[in-house]
Amino acid sequence: MGRADDAYEWYEDEEAAAAWRYEESAGVRPLELVRPTPARIRVVAPDDFEAAQAIADHMRRDALVLVDLRGCTPALNGRLTDFCSGLVYALEGSLQHVADGVLLLAPRHVDVSGDEGSDIRLPGFHNRS
Repeated sequence: MGRADDAYEWYEDEEAAAAWRYEESAGVRPLELVRPTPARIRVVAPDDFEAAQAIADHMRRDALVLVDLRGCTPALNGRLTDFCSGLVYALEGSLQHVADGVLLLAPRHVDVSGDEGSDIRLPGFHNRS
């Protein structure tokens, strides 16, 4: 008698033993059922305000969004920064400056850790100075 035969003796009825044999033959491991979803990071380098729609769509799909505003005019930079602040507030996410002119928008279930002094946790809007 092998190891599998010994295990079948634990079951009082043949139906339970058959179910155990099926699970064993299927090769499903219990921890394979619990897999984290892969993190998606989208990079958006806007050249006009139309990019706001793409930023919002990515955030609604629970992706991290890296917004590179370095190539924008100061007026567009301000409008998009305000838009991103409102977006993360509405979706209960977070916004963090990662570099000069670069914003990281994270959905509410993603915790972005780093320099606590530069975190902008909402509620509240980001104040541009």
